[in-house]
Amino acid sequence: MDTTTNPPFTGIYNFRDVGHVVNSLGGTKLIRDKFLYRSGRLDDATSADREKLVSEYDLRTVIDLRTKSEHIKQTQTLKAKNRYLAAANVNLQTDAAVPDQGPWTVHKINFAGRNFEMNMLKQLKWWQIIWLLTLMLLQFRMAAIRILGRNVLGPKGLLGLSKDSLRFCQAEIREALEVLTDFKTYPVLIHCTQGKDRSGLIVMLVLFVLGVPLEQVKADYALSNEGLAPVRASMIKEVEEIGMDADYTKAPPEVVETVWNFLQTEYGGVDEYLDLIGFPEQKRRTLRKLLLV
Repeated sequence: MDTTTNPPFTGIYNFRDVGHVVNSLGGTKLIRDKFLYRSGRLDDATSADREKLVSEYDLRTVIDLRTKSEHIKQTQTLKAKNRYLAAANVNLQTDAAVPDQGPWTVHKINFAGRNFEMNMLKQLKWWQIIWLLTLMLLQFRMAAIRILGRNVLGPKGLLGLSKDSLRFCQAEIREALEVLTDFKTYPVLIHCTQGKDRSGLIVMLVLFVLGVPLEQVKADYALSNEGLAPVRASMIKEVEEIGMDADYTKAPPEVVETVWNFLQTEYGGVDEYLDLIGFPEQKRRTLRKLLLV
């Protein structure tokens, strides 16, 4: 069963066509192929990768769910890479990456927005908050984030973080879903850094709305274990730099089950949750009309 890109990209990892995967897993054509994609960040995509996204996948829109801190860090990394390539006399137009660059529209949604950040800060001790704010004022942003990672995010684990995302990122979730209700935006690629948790949560909600069986949603999510395998070592290093552990690079299917059960017990179900955050049945009907075969 072909559930990954074929042939693969050079610098884009954890990419897949959500419709193709779900249809393959279920043995029946339920969702449009080449309409909704998911992946890790595009920053390391080569020029050939970007051309393939257009010529083979007809990409029109990118939804980037990364935080301001992630964008800053990647910009710094890319500048260092470009300096290295220039010193090595490598053709920058061919091999240097520019974040999200391409003939497509980019919607940048800071998924961990102010509501999420404030609720995470409340869980720190008073002296940790002072130290974090001091580091931010001194522009040591990554060191400040490490305080949150070690003391709040890390201990929560993937399951706790998924629940907090549903609680405190509701405006951002609604914004991402609303992009998907406009036919002109398709085909759409949703990505964050690993293309697993934030992207995974949005894709989960979409698949729930479309009526995809839970086992197939879990199987799609778990494919990120395979998709991240080529870059797992570097991903582990990145999450450890912000105070979290290697488990944050994994994609256990129980995350999907936790999200589903949390929506049922905490909000009464998927529809009730989406009503609450401002994505009503009318918009869900539009989503089904656009994505279902």
